[in-house]
Amino acid sequence: MKMTSISMYSLLLFVLIFEYKVLGLNIERELYDDENDSLDDEEREVLTKRQYWQGTYYYGTYTKDSFNVYYNGQKISGASVTSFQVLNYGYAKDSFNVYFNGQKISGASVTSFQVLNYGYGEDRFSVYFNGQKISGASVTSFQALNYGYSKDSFNVYFNGQKISGASVTSFQVLNNGYAKDSWNTYYMGKKV
Repeated sequence: MKMTSISMYSLLLFVLIFEYKVLGLNIERELYDDENDSLDDEEREVLTKRQYWQGTYYYGTYTKDSFNVYYNGQKISGASVTSFQVLNYGYAKDSFNVYFNGQKISGASVTSFQVLNYGYGEDRFSVYFNGQKISGASVTSFQALNYGYSKDSFNVYFNGQKISGASVTSFQVLNNGYAKDSWNTYYMGKKV
């Protein structure tokens, strides 16, 4: 008698778990089903959430299935499924390449690449903003600051673009896109 009740409870528990999983899968499929989406939602694995920075930049979603890696539903040609990892601010890498928003970054070093913040990244040889190499930026002294500003020993940058005439030694980021140095005030990288 005792064995029968344990078996009944086990069977009931199994049925409830099975129905929950099937019901949950159907609800998920309905929530994420998109007739324009070519990916199989059951096989796809979401790797990162969407990220925003001050409403200015949009970093999409990387996903993968058993055979391919995708960025916003578009296949990333040549990406390695087994070694692919999402970093941050739209950056990702596998054993062979570094990516920004699903595009390979030409010449970026996989072994030394790291994400800084606000769209900036660096490897042993170069500094990048939103996947684009910042010409002339010094890797050894580069600092990603705030609100898109950055600097190295020689220049100040906004969104990866050099701010002509800005003083590196006195440059300070204020709030909401404002910054200043000893001679000027800047808003979103432009003198005001």
